[in-house]
Amino acid sequence: MVQIDALTQLFNRAGWLSEVEESLAVKESASDVRAALFIDLDRFKWVNDSLGHGAGDLLLQKVARLIESCVNLEGVRSDKVGRFGGDEFVVWVQHPDSLACLDEVANRIVRSLSQPICLMDACCDENTEVEIGASIGVARYPQDAQEIEGLLKLADLAMYRAKHSGRNQVVFYRPEMIQQIEKRRQIQIRLRKALRQQRLALEYLPLFDTKNQTVVAIEAKLSTDAYPELEGVEIDQLLSIADESQVGVALGEWMIQETICFSGQLLQEDLEVSCAIEVRPNLFQQKEFVNWLAELLETHNVPPESLIILLSDGCLNSQRFSTLSQLTLLSKLGVEIAVRSFGSGSWPLLRLYDWPIDRLGLNPRFVQEMTNNRKMSAMTGSLIEMGLALNKKVIARGITSAEQVAFLNSYGCFLMEGPYLKEALSKEEMEAYLLQGLLMNDLESLSPYYGSFSEEPSSGEEDFETEPSKLNF
Repeated sequence: MVQIDALTQLFNRAGWLSEVEESLAVKESASDVRAALFIDLDRFKWVNDSLGHGAGDLLLQKVARLIESCVNLEGVRSDKVGRFGGDEFVVWVQHPDSLACLDEVANRIVRSLSQPICLMDACCDENTEVEIGASIGVARYPQDAQEIEGLLKLADLAMYRAKHSGRNQVVFYRPEMIQQIEKRRQIQIRLRKALRQQRLALEYLPLFDTKNQTVVAIEAKLSTDAYPELEGVEIDQLLSIADESQVGVALGEWMIQETICFSGQLLQEDLEVSCAIEVRPNLFQQKEFVNWLAELLETHNVPPESLIILLSDGCLNSQRFSTLSQLTLLSKLGVEIAVRSFGSGSWPLLRLYDWPIDRLGLNPRFVQEMTNNRKMSAMTGSLIEMGLALNKKVIARGITSAEQVAFLNSYGCFLMEGPYLKEALSKEEMEAYLLQGLLMNDLESLSPYYGSFSEEPSSGEEDFETEPSKLNF
C-alpha cells in the first residue's frame, strides 16, 4: 500500500524506484535495451481548471489504464508503470527487441493519449470528451546513465525538449542537449545582468499609411547593441530563451514601461502617434496584467488609445486561463489589440469573429514571396480581403521593394513597415524624425509598381511580372 498511488493504482514514486532498482540488480546481456520513459500530459491543467478536480482525477485514472494497455502487450508485467504525482507518469521498459521497438512503445503511448478521452462519472453531468496529448522523453540504460536518478533526470530533459518542440511527441535524450541547456542558461544570466545594468534599449520602426502619406504608429523593437555579451544572439531567439524563465516577465515589463514612457514624451511634444509593443506570453498570462498596464498608462498620462498591444500565438493559444477574458479586459481598457503573423498561426480563424481583435499583421513570409510566386500572391490577397471584410486593419511588415508596396495597395492594404520605407531608429532619432516632419520626403521617394500576372508562367518558379504604375505618393 505504501508503494501504490491511491488514485491510479499504479506504483508511486517510491514503489516505482524500488521496482526499477530490483530490475537493475538482475544482470542482463550487453545487447539488452532498457529505458525510462518520462511522460507529461499536455493540456491537463485546462481540464482541471475548466471541468473541476473530479474530472481531472477521472482523467488521470483513464490515462493510467491507457498507458498500461500500451505496454506489457504479452501479458507479462515486466514493464513498470508509475505516477510521480500531478500529471507526470513514468514507464520502465525492459527487453524490447531493438531501439526501434522501444520507439514504437513510446509512440504507441503518444497515439493512444492523443485520442479523445470520454469522461463519464458522478463528477460530470453527461459524457464529456476531452483531448489532451503527451510529451515523452526517453533515456536508455546504460548508454545514457548507469543509475536510475540520473536516468530520470535525462529523460525529464528530453521530455522538456519534446514539450517545447510542439508537444505530443517522443524525444530521445542526446548528450548535446546538456550543452544546449547550459548555453541557454548562460544567455538568461547575461540578459538578467543587462537588465540590471540598464544596458538594453528599444528601437522604433515607423508604420506608414501609404494612402495618406503619414506615419500612424511606431513599433518598439529590442536592441542589444550596447551589450556585446549578447552579440550573435538573434532577437527572436533571445526573447524565446527569456520566456523559459522569470527573466522573460522582467524583460517584458521593462519593454512595456519603456514604450509607454516614450509615448508620454511624444505626447508632450504634441506628436500624436500610437506606440506598438509585443507582449511576452508569460506576462500576458499574469492575472494582474491588465490592471498593471492601466496603472502604468495613468502614471505616464498616456491615453490607452495610444497603445497597440501585439500578441503572438503563445498568448492566444494559452491553456492556462481564458484568453477571451484577458482580451475583453484589454479592449474595455481602450488599447488596440493586434495579432502577429496572421495567416500562419495555429489559432482558429473563427477567433477573428469571437475575439476583440483590431489589427492583423501579415506573416512576413507572405510579404517576401507575394510578388514572385502566383500561389503566395493569391494567398496574400485573400488574407488581406478577409481581414478588411471583417473590418480589421491589415498590416504588412518587412517591406523591401516598391513592387511589394504597389501589390499591397492594389488590395487595399496601406499600412506597412520595413527597411524599404525606413529602418528602425533609436528613441532620440525617432523623436527628431517625427519633429522634423521628414515623412513626406520619404514617401515621395517611393516608386511603386502595380503588378500583373502573366497568363503562362515561365519554366521553374512562377514569376510575378510588373509594369510601371501611375500611382503618386
